[in-house]
Amino acid sequence: MNSSPHTAQNAEPPQLIWHKLNSSSAGGEFFKLGDVYRTKVPGGWLVLVTNNARGLMFYPDPEHNWDGGSLTA
Repeated sequence: MNSSPHTAQNAEPPQLIWHKLNSSSAGGEFFKLGDVYRTKVPGGWLVLVTNNARGLMFYPDPEHNWDGGSLTA
């Protein structure tokens, strides 16, 4: 068997690269907003909110157009 550095056995495992978003609440202050992160996945984004509890959601965006910000009114 030919040993090559590019075999599946030597391949780096895939990893999620999380980017912290610049986020804040919109004035009401009825909740403490934790940190918000996103990572690009096929078909959209995984979004993670951390605080005392955690939440994870999928945001569909096949072209990955979302810049990580909110729409302005």
